[in-house]
Amino acid sequence: MENMPSGSDRARRALTAVAVLVLSSFVFSAGCGGAETPQQKDTLWIGTTGSVDSWNPYTAEGELASPLLDLLYPRLLRETFVDGQTAFEPWLAESWQRSADGLEVTFFLRSDAWWSNGDPVTCEDVSFTFEVQRAKALAWPGAYLKKRIKSVECVGPREVRFRFSEAYPDQILDANDDAIVPVAYRRVPIEKWRATSWENLMVSCGPLTLDTAIDGQDTVLVRDERWWGARRMQIARLVIRSYADTDGVLRAFENEEIDFVPKVPVQYWRETGTKAADRGRFVPSFSYTFLGWNFLHPEAYLRDRRRRGCEGQAYCGETRDDLLRLQREAPHPVLADRRVRRALTLAIDRQDLIDGLLRGKGRIAVSPIVSLLWAHDSRPPLPYRPDESKRLLDEAGWVLAPGDAIRSKDGRRLSIEVLVNADNTLRRQALERIAANLRLVGVLAEIRLLPRGEYIARARAKNFDAIFGGWRVGTRIEPQAILHSDAALEYGNNLGSFLDAESDALLDAASHASSREEARPLWKLWQEVFRWEQPYTMVYEEPLLFAVGRRLLEVKSTAMTPFHRLEEWVLEDQPSR
Repeated sequence: MENMPSGSDRARRALTAVAVLVLSSFVFSAGCGGAETPQQKDTLWIGTTGSVDSWNPYTAEGELASPLLDLLYPRLLRETFVDGQTAFEPWLAESWQRSADGLEVTFFLRSDAWWSNGDPVTCEDVSFTFEVQRAKALAWPGAYLKKRIKSVECVGPREVRFRFSEAYPDQILDANDDAIVPVAYRRVPIEKWRATSWENLMVSCGPLTLDTAIDGQDTVLVRDERWWGARRMQIARLVIRSYADTDGVLRAFENEEIDFVPKVPVQYWRETGTKAADRGRFVPSFSYTFLGWNFLHPEAYLRDRRRRGCEGQAYCGETRDDLLRLQREAPHPVLADRRVRRALTLAIDRQDLIDGLLRGKGRIAVSPIVSLLWAHDSRPPLPYRPDESKRLLDEAGWVLAPGDAIRSKDGRRLSIEVLVNADNTLRRQALERIAANLRLVGVLAEIRLLPRGEYIARARAKNFDAIFGGWRVGTRIEPQAILHSDAALEYGNNLGSFLDAESDALLDAASHASSREEARPLWKLWQEVFRWEQPYTMVYEEPLLFAVGRRLLEVKSTAMTPFHRLEEWVLEDQPSR
C-alpha cells in the first residue's frame, strides 16, 4: 500500500473504497478556455504504478492523487517547509491579517482567479468548502482540523473571515487545510460524493486542468491558460503513464520515454544500469511505515456494528462509549496486552530491514511525530532484543509447549494475521523478514496479501489483527488524527481503536497549547505514553527518491510534494521520444 496520508497532508484521503457511480444528469465544463494541443517539447511525461482514484480532493485516497490535485484545486495559501519551519506565501489569497485578539483571520482573495467553467473564485466557494469539510455525510477524516473554527463568513466576494474559538499557533494551518472546491459541486448531494465519478464533473482552478482520464490510457493534464501564473509556466501538458510495476516504470525511464518518476522505491538505489539511480534525488520524508495493532476483537466489533444497524455506513452515530464497552467486553485476545505489543516490537530487527531492503537509506522510526518535525522524540528507538521479547511473552502467559515452535495460551496459538496490500513489493519483502523475526520468538505472523481496495476496506472496518502500512503526515504536529479516541469513531484513522485517557488528555493539551514552548514538554510526555503503550510498532522512515530525466533542467521537488512550484520547472528545448 502506498503511504496513507494523515492529518493536514490529505486527511481528506479517507481509506474507504470508493464505488463508482456516473451521474449523467448534468456535466460541468472540464476545460479552461480551449488550450491548444502543445508541442511535444512542452510536454512533461510522468511514470507511475498508480492512478488517480478520484478527481475530487475530498474523496480521493491515493498517494498519487494528493500532489496532482494540488495542481488542479487551490488552497488559500502556499505552504512551504524549510529547516523545520513552516511558512506561507500568497496563493489564492493575496494577503491575510489577524485580529488584535487573535480570534479572527481575514483572507483577501485575488481578483484574477477563475474556475475552469468560467466562474470567478469567490468567498462563496471558500464558505462552501468549509461546509463540505464538516459534513457528517462525507465523514472527511480531517474534520477535526476545523473544530476550533467557529465560522467562515463572507465579508465581500473576495474577503473571507475565519472566526476561531481560541487563539493558537496553528490557526493559519487549520484555515488553509484543505483544497478549495467550487460551489458548483453543491449540485451533487454530499452523501453521493464518494460514489461519484468526477472525471467529467470536475471544475478546477490551478496551473493545470484535466484534459483526459480514461481507464487503460494515459491521463493528460493541460496548462490552464486562465490560471494567474500561466504566462510564466513552460510546461503546457503533463502526461501520466501508468505501468504494471516499478520495473516497468524504470525501464521506460531508462529508455527516456518518461521524464520524471515522482516516487522510486528506495531499494532500487544503485541498481546497475538504472538511470533512476544516476539521476535520483533523495529528500527527507514525512512518511513512516508501521505495524498497527488492533485493540478490539475484530469479529466482535463487526457484530456490534451490525447490531446497531451500522453495517456498510460511514456515519452511524458511533460513540466513544460504544468502543469503550467493546474494549471491556471484547478486547483483542492477543494484542490488547501491552506486554505482547512491546514484545513484538523488541522481536523485530528493524535495522536489518533498512540495511537489507532500503540500502541503508532510511532510519528506524521512533514516533508518529517524524524526525523532520520540531517535537520529534530524540531518544533512541526500542532496541532489537529477542531475549527480552521472549521474557515478556512468557510473563503474559504465552508459553512454548514441549516440541512446539509456536507459543500458546489457554488452548490458543499465538498467531496474528497481518494485512498488507499486494502491490507494494517493499512492504511484502519487509513483512516476510518481520514474520521470520517473530517466528524466532514463537509468534506466527500469517501474511495476508490483499488487493489495495480490499486492504483499505478491511483496515477501515477494523477487520484485522494487524496491518502493515504507512502514514504520510503534514507539517503540523497532529498524532491526534490517528491515535486520539475521537479518531477511532465512524471509520476514522485510529484504525486499531487505541483508547487511552492519558494519551487523549496529553493530545488535547498539546494541541491547544498557545506556543511551541508550552507544547514541547506535552508532546514529549505523549511520546513517552506512546512508547510505553506501543499501539504501533514503528518500523522505518523511508526517504523519498525522485527520478529526474535529462530533459528536466530545473526541478523543485520537496518532501511536501514532488510537483512543488511546477510553474518554475524548466524543460530542455527538445522532445522526449
